Amino acid sequence: MSLPELYLIGAPKAGTTSIARWLSSHPQVYWSVPKEPFFWASDYPRMRAHYGFDTVEAYGALYSSPEAEAADIRGDGSTTYLYSTRAVPDILHLVPEAKFVVCLRNPIDLLVSYHRTQVVALNENEPDFGRSWRRSLAGQLPDTDPLDPKLLDYPRVGKLGEAVGRLLATAPPEHVHGIVFDDLSTEPEEVWCSLADFVGIDPEPLPEFVAHNASNKFFRSLALRRLTHRPPRVLEPGVRRLRQWSRTTDVRSVAALKRRMWQEEERPVAAPADRQAVADYLRDDVARLSQLFDRDLSGWTA
Repeated sequence: MSLPELYLIGAPKAGTTSIARWLSSHPQVYWSVPKEPFFWASDYPRMRAHYGFDTVEAYGALYSSPEAEAADIRGDGSTTYLYSTRAVPDILHLVPEAKFVVCLRNPIDLLVSYHRTQVVALNENEPDFGRSWRRSLAGQLPDTDPLDPKLLDYPRVGKLGEAVGRLLATAPPEHVHGIVFDDLSTEPEEVWCSLADFVGIDPEPLPEFVAHNASNKFFRSLALRRLTHRPPRVLEPGVRRLRQWSRTTDVRSVAALKRRMWQEEERPVAAPADRQAVADYLRDDVARLSQLFDRDLSGWTA
């Protein structure tokens, strides 16, 4: 079985979808469809099962096509790996030369956007970020059925310094490449050329530098969303297979139908007092991240 050599492991809501699209458009690279199979995050077992790639056979099938076999580089873009304590060690056990790309973003903006994704995923039912943050600080969970409680540990998700420190304690530093979200819009070609050099591919042809997966959509129907993401137990196996098929098929009518299930909404915001509370909480962690990447990021929590 051909395993990926390249892992875009996070952070969530920090440009990983755009980076994966840039890489997947390159003739030397093959990216899994879907972008995030979550296979290596074995400490998130229910999440792996939910998305249908919790077996070696299912994961291997993502890279078994002639196109995948012919590619110089195969990629996996599961952002949960950055927070998993099992993913990176298990990857390196079987793929010792694996390379890891980490996208970094102001953790306050990251968390506000990430909170919205958890509401959309039905893990979270509190629409207000500030209340969710304070509840999480108190060690409490919402009255939902989250795929994994760790997904709603907002302080843990925001601690990028802690997560990157764990990564660098496991993977060789020369096999880790960081990308700062702010640079994607201001100097995308420079970001791309540096990434291509790290991956070991020709920077030409240049990708189309377009942002993807902005946090500006919400489901149209809560009932339909529950049916497709939290079905009754008797329907769960069939719905899981259908959901997995819909994520991997290239049938255009399926993509069009899925688009109709969503509507645009304003991007999420947080109250200034809540943003300041998060900044105060994460200031030391951001300082640690600055040291790890030798870049002044103090403006994120100023």
